[in-house]
Amino acid sequence: MNPIAGLSIPVLICYTLLSVGCTSADSSFDSVVEKEDVATQIIIGGKFLYSEKGELRNVLEAGKLERTDDSDIWEVSDGFKLFIDGNNEDYKAILSGGRGVYYSKKSYLIARDGVQLVNIEGEKLNTEYLVWSHDSDKVYTDRPVRIETSTGILHGKGLESDSKFENYKILDPTGSFDLP
Repeated sequence: MNPIAGLSIPVLICYTLLSVGCTSADSSFDSVVEKEDVATQIIIGGKFLYSEKGELRNVLEAGKLERTDDSDIWEVSDGFKLFIDGNNEDYKAILSGGRGVYYSKKSYLIARDGVQLVNIEGEKLNTEYLVWSHDSDKVYTDRPVRIETSTGILHGKGLESDSKFENYKILDPTGSFDLP
């Protein structure tokens, strides 16, 4: 028996298995990528600095940021802090939460999961959902809110405020509270 003929059958089988196996794996991966909206940019422990006319305005620190190439929408997760009107050492307010969505072209952030906004006076707003708009310098929600101040705790549903949480209005106050 010719030794080359005996070797050609196993080589032919291996080549066939490899080419069929690789082709089907690649094509199934391509179909998954085409069907799924897979993040093409992922930043772990990211920090974004936002400035206007050369002046630092806001700093966003997040555990994880994700977006696709064709989108201006950043998915924010694993906790975040937005330092409003300054940097992470000198600011007017801090907005934090578990996750959110940042629309970079429209310049607003939707914050979710344990959202807290704290101003320089130490007043705290707690809610489950809050929209921060850089362009209008406003925050708002239609969800239940809890505000801790030096004089007591306020509850309600819905809130409108400036982004520094200096002037705010509870849309539907609930419970009792003392006025100073």
